[in-house]
Amino acid sequence: MKWTSQSAGLILVVGLTAWPGVPAWGAPAAAPAKSMAAQPPASKPAAWLGVSIADVPPAGLPAAYAPVTQEGAVRIQQIFKGTSADQAGLKEGDVILAINGTPLEGRKTLLDTIHSKTVGEVVELRLGRDGKVSTQKMALSPRPEDMRAITQMLVGSPAPVLDGKYYSGDAGSLAKNKGKVVLLDFWATWCGPCRMTIPALDAVYRKYHDKGLEVIGVSSESMEDLKSFQAPGKMSYPLFNDVGQLTTRQYQAYAYPTLVMIDRQGIIQRIEVGAHPQAAIEKWVLEYL
Repeated sequence: MKWTSQSAGLILVVGLTAWPGVPAWGAPAAAPAKSMAAQPPASKPAAWLGVSIADVPPAGLPAAYAPVTQEGAVRIQQIFKGTSADQAGLKEGDVILAINGTPLEGRKTLLDTIHSKTVGEVVELRLGRDGKVSTQKMALSPRPEDMRAITQMLVGSPAPVLDGKYYSGDAGSLAKNKGKVVLLDFWATWCGPCRMTIPALDAVYRKYHDKGLEVIGVSSESMEDLKSFQAPGKMSYPLFNDVGQLTTRQYQAYAYPTLVMIDRQGIIQRIEVGAHPQAAIEKWVLEYL
């Protein structure tokens, strides 16, 4: 078993959650609450496009996308459900070439412009898609203070495909599991709350697998770390390696563990973040079995 400084825990009413970069197990006591009169005005939510991006050098773009600055443009890596980008029909792989008529000098131009705006203001993007250029106007969304709110937006949507490979057991694709209830566990070996949840998941899997339940553990860590952590009998359910974090991004799993309940029709019905006892997990499973 491997522990690092990332063995972070945040105590919540509903259980425990690990976040990369959070001080390990406990934080200083909160300062006494100030009176209402002394409270500063609530800050307005930051404006947000609702995408994750990566820089693209000019050499990696079609000639049809010109003009492009020496610093290049940005490619959309992920669209967050329910945001401005999602509602405007932007797609993963789209290249943002300019904003409000200003060619991008890398991501800085895009981010600086958005940060200077307020929620609801309209921006115009020049986009490259499939070798063609178009423009798209959209009103900026509020950026969630808690990114778990983004994860919850997936409830009611078809479950994204698993992109990677199994390294222990093989439950097959989610499409092949339609007709079963599927519980995905996004976890990490360094995550204390994940370790607390594993025995409960294993017990529920053993109890209900023959009745139509599939549990799949999903981790984006290296195979070396995953295989050194695994021991016979510790995790009897199938384990999936999310190569490149593609699946984790699709499910917007920003904290560990994140449990995703998928019904027999392949629709996400419940998302729970943090460590939970066996009784709670079993109750959720029985709602859909």
